[in-house]
Amino acid sequence: MKKIKTVNISNVALQFVILLHFLIPFNKIYSQNKSDFGKEINSIEKYNLKEINFMDSEENVKLSGTLLFPKINYSKIVIITPGSGQNNRDSHYIIAEELLRSGIAVYRFDDRGVGKSEGKVNFSVDQIIKDLYYALKNIQKIDSLTSKQIGVLGHSLGGIATIDAYKNELNIDFLILISTPIEKFATFTKPQYSSKSNSKIKLSTQTLFQNLKIPMLFIAGSNDSFFDTKKTAQLINDINNKNIDVKILNGLNHFLRAGTDNWKKTKQYSNLYEIDHQALNEIINWIVKI
Repeated sequence: MKKIKTVNISNVALQFVILLHFLIPFNKIYSQNKSDFGKEINSIEKYNLKEINFMDSEENVKLSGTLLFPKINYSKIVIITPGSGQNNRDSHYIIAEELLRSGIAVYRFDDRGVGKSEGKVNFSVDQIIKDLYYALKNIQKIDSLTSKQIGVLGHSLGGIATIDAYKNELNIDFLILISTPIEKFATFTKPQYSSKSNSKIKLSTQTLFQNLKIPMLFIAGSNDSFFDTKKTAQLINDINNKNIDVKILNGLNHFLRAGTDNWKKTKQYSNLYEIDHQALNEIINWIVKI
């Protein structure tokens, strides 16, 4: 297997270290009771399940996930990549269930050191990037899935991993970035990714988005306290790439729930993945239409 390109991943991780500091309390409590976060979808018996494992060939670590798919014919698969934390394959269960209801398959995997995935827990951006990379490489080699459209939905730092997966020339058909801080610490215009044609040339996120050839949805809430969503939306809109849609929803927080990010103080984490209906409809409708 071709080795993952890791030339500038560490730089990306360093630029998001402050964001991770905000999330550390969340990570610690999350690790104490994972069942408060991931929940099995309702009426799971209506769908087919297939466990699909994959390897990080560099570290010889096995990771494990589940593909949920409709019992009728389907054409699209969404790989969901959560942000920082110890997420299992039951994360973002509201989105997953609505995708399935809409005839779209969902693949989610346990973070390393969680559930059936081996290895040690690592809260770095590097780890999210690597795990998504190997998950995608594996999915794309499965004969029964080669005819499907495969998209990636990344939340927060999972969105950063999603951008990196696209940069690494993986055959992704569409991207969804939820609450992804792409302009944090001025990284939007900073050259940080290796060029596809010349590894010595570095590209910025701005340049990647200018040349993006596949559909992408950027969606965030106006009450997100982790980054300036309106400024980010303006940066993306100024690119004027017709393949990119931008939605900033009023009154929603970092998890696209109504209200603020007060959960950081109250430590009420159990319903973080219960996304607002407006945001859910925007995401599902966008996927169905592309």
